[in-house]
Amino acid sequence: MKIRNLAWCVALLLSMAGTAMGQDGAGDATGGDATTAPAEPVAAPSPSEAAASSDTAAASTGKKISAGLLLGYGFSTDSGSGNPWGLGFGVRGGYNLDKIFLGGRFVYYLGEKSVNIWELGLEGGYDVAVADKLTVRPGIGLGLANISTPSVTILGTTVGGGETDAYIALGGSLLYDVAPDIFVGVDLRYQHIFVTGGANALTLLATGGMRF
Repeated sequence: MKIRNLAWCVALLLSMAGTAMGQDGAGDATGGDATTAPAEPVAAPSPSEAAASSDTAAASTGKKISAGLLLGYGFSTDSGSGNPWGLGFGVRGGYNLDKIFLGGRFVYYLGEKSVNIWELGLEGGYDVAVADKLTVRPGIGLGLANISTPSVTILGTTVGGGETDAYIALGGSLLYDVAPDIFVGVDLRYQHIFVTGGANALTLLATGGMRF
């Protein structure tokens, strides 16, 4: 089951990456056509169109690589099972193919009562500029998560100690450009881990970092 879940996650991410690279390559191919006939004169843009164009240009810094920190809290949505998430902190990094974001993240959650979680995965999203310097990025995350529990030895047999399996997370980020190379924001996701019996949570993390 673990191998099948992980293979499914990897296949989906490879499909997302291939689509993104295909779109990026198509844009480059069309932009370099030297045989295109000269464009006919067009009317000057209206003031509102010019302002929208300016906002779009300001939002695009040309810096495609990003790296940042994550800090927040995870709330278990499983009734009566405690909260193995709790306070969490980690790092993330990624690359933008135009508006498509592909990256990775690692987050460690302190949990409670000697039960905690760490996750290591890939994520993909689509950047939508909703205002000057403000971007919404809906996306999906896939990877591996480990739920660590105390081990107990009963009649010579050790039980517990944790379980690692694939996870999927749906949600997105709200990002604000403090400067062309500095951003802050929040990250909200609903996560399911495919361990025995399943584990589910809502995570809310603050984020901040730089673009290069």
